[in-house]
Parts: sequence; C-alpha cells; structure tokens
Amino acid sequence: MAAIQVEEITKLWGATRAVDGVSFAVPEGRFVVLLGPSGCGKSTTLRILAGLEEPSSGRVLIDGRDMTRAAPAQRRISMVFQSYALFPHLDVRENILFGLKVRRVAREERERRLARVAELVGLADLLDRKPAQLSGGQRQRVALARAIVSEHPICLMDEPLSNLDAKLRQEMRLELRALQRRLGMTVVYVTHDQAEAMSMADRIILMRAGRIEQEGDPDALYGRPATLFAASFIGTPPMNLLTLEDGPEGAVIAGSEVKVLDGPAEARILGLRPEHLRITETGGVPAELLATDYLGADTVISARIGSQRLGIRVAGRYRAEPGAPIRVAWSPEHLHLFDARSGRRTCDASGLSGTDPAPVRIAATASKGGGS
Repeated sequence: MAAIQVEEITKLWGATRAVDGVSFAVPEGRFVVLLGPSGCGKSTTLRILAGLEEPSSGRVLIDGRDMTRAAPAQRRISMVFQSYALFPHLDVRENILFGLKVRRVAREERERRLARVAELVGLADLLDRKPAQLSGGQRQRVALARAIVSEHPICLMDEPLSNLDAKLRQEMRLELRALQRRLGMTVVYVTHDQAEAMSMADRIILMRAGRIEQEGDPDALYGRPATLFAASFIGTPPMNLLTLEDGPEGAVIAGSEVKVLDGPAEARILGLRPEHLRITETGGVPAELLATDYLGADTVISARIGSQRLGIRVAGRYRAEPGAPIRVAWSPEHLHLFDARSGRRTCDASGLSGTDPAPVRIAATASKGGGS
C-alpha cells in the first residue's frame, strides 16, 4: 500500500494555478524526489502533504486515510525545512527534544530516543552546544535528528541541503540516503538540483508550471526523457537539442548537409547527450570547435554543426584552438527524437513510435557516424 496517495490536487492563488491537477503515489519506505525549477509547484505540493497549505481541490491520503483537511499534527509526518529552523537559545539536546516535550513524551522515552538518534547522525558529542557554535552541516544534522526522533514513518524535506557548500552537500546526500535506508523511512524530498535527485531518488517526479512533466526512476528520466523540457533539465551538461530541416534525401541538421533521418524533418528535434558524442579522426561529420571548458576529469567542448550549437563531453583534457575543424560521431542507440510543436518524444533509434502515425527510420549514414 502507498504511504502517500495524491489525487488530482490543485492549488489556486487567485487566477494562478500553483499546482494543477497533480496525482502520484509514494510507496512505503521509498525515497521520492519532487524535482523542478523555481516556481514549478513542488514546495507548494509538499506543504499540502504536510497540512501547511489546504488544496483548492483534490485529496491527500496517508496510509489509506483521507487527510486532506487534517491538521499537521494528525498526519504523523515530520518535516525538514530549507532553513534549519533551530531555536538559537536552546542547545542541541533541547532542539532535538522540543517536539517530544510538547507532546508530553515521558522523560525516559525521550532520553532513549535522543541517545539513539544522536549516535545515528553523529551528534553525541555536541549535545551541549548552541546552534551558533555549529557548522552548517552540523546544524543540518540537528534538523534531521529532530525529524527522526519523532519516529514518524514519513518525512518531508524541502531543499534541506541548499544552504551547504558543494562538498558538504555531497557528503550529506550520502549520509541522508544511508540513514533513510537504515530506518526504512518514507521520504518525499523537494529540490531544484537534478544531481541530488539522480543520486538519491528511488523515483523522481519532474514538475513544470504546476504539473507533472514526467515520473519514473532516474534511469528512465535520463535514458528516455518524455519531453523536450525533461531532456534539457536532466543531465549535466544538458542534452543537445538540434533543429532538423528537410534535405534533398531526408532530414538534416539545420544549416548543414548532415543527414540523420530517411524521411522528412516534420518539425522534429534531434536529441544527443554530450557524453554520447565522440570526436574522431576519420568518419563522423564535420563540425567547428568553438570553445573548450576543462573540468579536470573531462572537457566540455562547444562546437557547431551547420547553424546548430552542441556540447561534447570527452574524458581528460582536450586541447584545440577556437575555430579548429573536428569530426563528431555518435551511435544510433543514443539518438532521441521530439516533436517541436508538442514538445513530446516521438521515437528513438530502436524504431519505437510514439505520437507519429508510423515509425521513422534513422538514416544509415548517421547511424554509422558519417555525413552525407
């Protein structure tokens, strides 16, 4: 049974639909991420789950019970906010135990839970310190401990790592995921950072303009994006989206003679991930190198084919001057096709058809990485 079931929830702010008919299920014990850009409705959705906002329509079910109008305290849900929300005048011990004291949990039980949680999150030696004496990562651990000590089966997290530096965010991602698995908690986690979502989630719900754009595990969103938005949002650097136009013998990359389909362009967009492109000495298609961005383990190359710019990710350091001619190749299984009008996926290199009335066929020359 789903720990949380959301059915067609809508939230209106005047004429604005902050959340627009959103439905999804969160299985018990799973880590589900609400992902999307600022203003897409993910935090509003989380606040509706917590009971901090009331939906304009729709239902929220927790453990099979309708909790749409229930108060937050009745939902048996803990929450971790973007701001740590710690009491500055209380030490770590009192910050962690505050909720249990409000609920009049017996002293012996409070101390038992505190000892267990403090050990879990690495705060056992810091219980007497005030928040001002802690680092950002330690404060985040206090906020997590306060959520865990309640022993509620569901935890909601609203961008809890966004105030930390990059190194600490990576460490906390690993700790948080390990802790969730150890405790068997059901977690709904909000973030705009696709790296967080890809590395932590069992399932990602990608939102845009108050609606769900795509839902699935990280492999599905990366390997088979359902829309142009999903293709451009998931992946670092993002997927190359190249406009196609009609050529003498089929669809070509706009502004070039590089044939990629044996049929008309029909307002299709070609998608290629930078890591699936390679630079080759022979074969491939001609391109112009525009710039290189060396990142240590790899280099991101900005290039142009015809009138279309694209990124290429190669291992190690790649040295070349701007304007240098290069040749670019790819394998047919890494091609993605989208309808430019609807933004929806139409087909991939395996020949599977989506919205098209008939499958399209990848041109043989492009399949081999060659140009026409």
